Amino acid sequence: MGQLVQDEAMQPFMNDIKKQLERKVSGVRDKLGVELADLQDIAGGEIGLGLVERENDRAAVVLTVDVTGHEQQLDDLLVKVRKDLSKRGAVRSNAEVAGTEMTTYTIPSGKEGVADTTAVYFVKDNLLCATDSALEAAEMLQRFDGQAGGRLVDLEAYQKTMGRCVAGSSGLEPEVRWYLDPFGYTRAIRSMATSGKKRIGKDYLKILSSQGFGAIKGIGGFINLAVGGSYEFLHRTAIYAPPVPGARDKYKLAMRMMKFPNDDKLITQKWVPRKLASFRTFNFDLANAFEHFDTLFDAVAGYEEAFDGVLEGLERDPYGPQVKVKQDFIAHLGQRVMLVTDYEVPISPQCERFLFVIELAGDESEKAIAATVEKFMKSDPNASKTEYQGKTIWEIQEADEDIPDLDIAIADLDLLDPIDEANSSGNDGGAFGADLSTSAVCVTEGNLFIASHASYLRKIFAHSDKEDELGTAGDYREVDAALTRLLAGPVSARSFLRTDEVYRPTYELLRQGKMPESETLLGRVLNRMLTAPDDEDEGILREQKIDGRKLPEFEMVRRYFGPAGTIVRSDEDGWFIVGATLSKMAPQANHQNISAGRSRIR
Repeated sequence: MGQLVQDEAMQPFMNDIKKQLERKVSGVRDKLGVELADLQDIAGGEIGLGLVERENDRAAVVLTVDVTGHEQQLDDLLVKVRKDLSKRGAVRSNAEVAGTEMTTYTIPSGKEGVADTTAVYFVKDNLLCATDSALEAAEMLQRFDGQAGGRLVDLEAYQKTMGRCVAGSSGLEPEVRWYLDPFGYTRAIRSMATSGKKRIGKDYLKILSSQGFGAIKGIGGFINLAVGGSYEFLHRTAIYAPPVPGARDKYKLAMRMMKFPNDDKLITQKWVPRKLASFRTFNFDLANAFEHFDTLFDAVAGYEEAFDGVLEGLERDPYGPQVKVKQDFIAHLGQRVMLVTDYEVPISPQCERFLFVIELAGDESEKAIAATVEKFMKSDPNASKTEYQGKTIWEIQEADEDIPDLDIAIADLDLLDPIDEANSSGNDGGAFGADLSTSAVCVTEGNLFIASHASYLRKIFAHSDKEDELGTAGDYREVDAALTRLLAGPVSARSFLRTDEVYRPTYELLRQGKMPESETLLGRVLNRMLTAPDDEDEGILREQKIDGRKLPEFEMVRRYFGPAGTIVRSDEDGWFIVGATLSKMAPQANHQNISAGRSRIR
């Protein structure tokens, strides 16, 4: 990836990206008067960036830099900060706190009704500390004495997540270490929203908290780049969700849905095609999830027994399928779920194809599910029945249907510029709605197949040669072996991605200037990140921020993208995730060396 960004053909695009990044990190520059380029000059060790939740107050942004051996560069930076903030009308004051000189700048907002901001600097034990909260600065100084209490390192969730990553890293020191309290982080982001702006829509943070998901105490991990010539990217992530004291089923309410059993049978099935962009599979106790879904559904709907009402309608409505969902459908599902993605050419916003598959409980279950699906389809005026290679396929014309937004936007995961993202209004629309105008359903070979496009489902069924199976592909086997080495034993989830194929639709849409129209899974995520909250609320198509016309042809950069995968294990107190992107360059170099050797022999 480092070679990719240094490729001469990529330089016009990379220059544009750098400008975008500079604008994106303007939040830190505006608050503290420091730019990323400044940190490169003064850093003699780690750089830390934090968002600290403060009770009944705005969250604090905190920056720490180990300046060992760079004292002169630090002095130069502090002079630059003083001059820059003075130009903005900041008032400077100095005070000694606990034997340490603390410099505070009060920066006028220049806007009526908007409070002035504060930037506080001090240096302690060769560590530059900067924050936009005077109270947080004073508390940071108190924590320097090493006494327990109030420090991140004393927090059980932090200890558990970091300890799990250490145990699984085989002694490899991380180059990036990260941690967050998911609910605390969301509250912190909200605290920084523009005052006076009313939230609209449902409060999904409150709903999820009330449904027991607060049992997820912390998420953290290690990241390493360019490991031993084998991995471009290697990450280990721990999710700490210990059993809730007094809970009968480990957790409470809807959180009890989160059962992902481990086993050693998450291998590809023969129908999985060799040609694809990604393959994901995981175990999920669907029967258990169904049992505990009702309270979450009711909370989102806003009234009790809403879910029971839906089930009753499906069973008794004379114009409906008249299906007992639990007995006729859920009881016959297995616990393995699979997702396959690919795309069609020419590349367009609607080029992605995906297939969602649920393994069934057995032969009798296949008959029962087929009968239930037929009831559902016959009650749907947009469904039609076709036959293909002896298989019954139901094709459905469907309208757009949005999935609710959980209000923890990916765009919010940006400590560098949280204020711009903090005004999320909690709309009820989501990023993953899709127009499945030619979707299809089929029950066969012990599975329930649900495809985004009927043509893609037929394509899946068409391949029959063993050499066309994913399990025989060299890159798949290479990734699978690497993941097994990184985390051996039973697991609850595995994934395989050909990153060149996964990224290609997004890349081409960037070049075409059509990225905001993308309906690919990755495209929707990126659009959700980049769409302004107000535009999203009003359904306005965002303007593409990056000039993709400067990108070279995809075939020129495809060689930089290697295969990747992720593996997940369910633990008693949460989940442990290991993911890696394999280097393409090392295998290519080995192949070139072998070829050269053969030429010399000849």
